[in-house]
Amino acid sequence: MSVPTEPDYIVVQAKDGTTFVDLCGVETAGVNQTVNASDRFRRDCARPAAIPERTVRVNSRQWDLTAGGVINMDQFDLYTSALGARVGYRLLYGRYDDGLAEGGERTGTIFGYREGRAVMTAANETLGGEEATAEFTFAGEGVLTWTVGAPDAASAPVT
Repeated sequence: MSVPTEPDYIVVQAKDGTTFVDLCGVETAGVNQTVNASDRFRRDCARPAAIPERTVRVNSRQWDLTAGGVINMDQFDLYTSALGARVGYRLLYGRYDDGLAEGGERTGTIFGYREGRAVMTAANETLGGEEATAEFTFAGEGVLTWTVGAPDAASAPVT
C-alpha cells in the first residue's frame, strides 16, 4: 500500500533580532495562499448576441497564517511586541523519527520550511478552566518561500 508522506508537527519561529526563536506552545498553523482576481467578460466577435464568457485576470497573490496553541508566559512580551509589527517567520514541517533515541526521547526530522515576513493582525487569548490558549493571525507580505531540509544555523533570516 502506498500512503502520502506527511508532516507530524510544525515548529513556528519568529525573528527576534538577528536569529529565529521557537514560539514554544504554538502547536498548530494554517497557511492560506490565495490569488486575488477579477472577472472579465468579452463577447465573441463571431457571435455578438451570445452570452459573454468569463475570463479571469489574476491581479495579485497573498498569503496569511493562523497559528495557535497555549499561552507561554515566558514569551508573552515577544507575542505582545509582534502585534502590528513586520516580523520574519519560519514554519518548520517535521516528522517524528521511527523509534526512540538513546534515553527514550523521541526525535524528529525537518522536511523543510516556509519563510516570509508578516504582520500579526490579531492575538486572541482564551483563559479559564484548565487551559490558557492563544490564536494569532498574520497577514503575509511578499513571497512565502519553501526550502527543503532544516534551516542552516548560519542562514540569514528574512528582514
